[in-house]
Amino acid sequence: MIVVIGASGNVGREVVTRLLERGLRPRALTRNPQGAAFAPGVEVLGGDLDDPGTADRALDGADAAFVATAGPAAPAHDEALARAVARCGVPRVVRVSSVAALPPVTDAYGTAHAAAEEAYRATGTACTFLRPAAFMSNTLQWAWSVKADGTMHQPFGDLPQAVVDPADVAEVAVRTLTEPGHEGKAYTLTGPEPLTARDRAHRLAQALGRPLTFVDASEEEAHQAMVKAGLPDDYVTALLTALGDPTPARGAVPLPTVEELTGRPPRRFDTWLKTNLHHFR
Repeated sequence: MIVVIGASGNVGREVVTRLLERGLRPRALTRNPQGAAFAPGVEVLGGDLDDPGTADRALDGADAAFVATAGPAAPAHDEALARAVARCGVPRVVRVSSVAALPPVTDAYGTAHAAAEEAYRATGTACTFLRPAAFMSNTLQWAWSVKADGTMHQPFGDLPQAVVDPADVAEVAVRTLTEPGHEGKAYTLTGPEPLTARDRAHRLAQALGRPLTFVDASEEEAHQAMVKAGLPDDYVTALLTALGDPTPARGAVPLPTVEELTGRPPRRFDTWLKTNLHHFR
C-alpha cells in the first residue's frame, strides 16, 4: 500500500489519480478529508502533521510513501515523518524536494530541503528525491489580480526558469514509487523551455485575448506582501533568496530528465495554461 502525504497538494492529488489509474488503492493523508473529494478507491485519512501520532497513523503498514511538505512548517513535518518512517519500517520513500537543494546550497530555503533529504536518508530506507524547478501552477497566484484589475505582480520578472507542470512531477513520482532502479537517486525536473515571469504573463494575455499589465515588483514589495499574507519573515527571506537565483543547474535551463523517466517530453506552459485558463476568467 502506498501512502500519499500532502495528497491535497498540486502534486499529491495528481499522484493519487495516477496510482488509481494503475489499479492501486493509495492511502491519502489530508487535513480536510471532507473537502478532498478523492475518487472511489482511495483510503482517505484525516490528520495534521502538527499533531503527534499523525505520521505514525499515516505510515502504519505502508509499502512506500510519497511525501510533499510545504510552507514554514515543512522542516518540522519532515522530521516527524522521517522518525515515523524509521519506526514503521517503510521500505521506500519518494520526497518532493527542490532545485534549491542542489549543491552547492546557497540559501536557507535550499538548506531546509537538503536537511530534509538527509533526515530521510538517515532512516536507512530506500529514498528517491525529486528536485523540481518552479511549478507552472505558481502562475495561479496571479488569478485574483488578473480578474480584479488585469495586473500581475511578481519580483525577478526577467529571470528565466524552466517551469515544470506538477503533473509531470507526479508522473515521475509514480514511476519511482512503483518501478525498481530509482533507489538512492535524486532527479532534477524541469519543463521544456526557459520562461521569465514576463514571458508567462504575455502568454496568459494572449490566451485570454485581452491586454494585461505585468508589474515587476521589487524584492522589498514582494517581501512585505508575503509577510502581510501571514508568512513568517525568515521564511519569506529564504524563499525570495532562492527565487532570485535560478542558476543553470538550478532550474534555469531545461533538462531531459522528465522525458528520460516517462518516455515523453515534459508538458509545455501553453498546454498547462489551456487546461487552467478558467481560473483567470
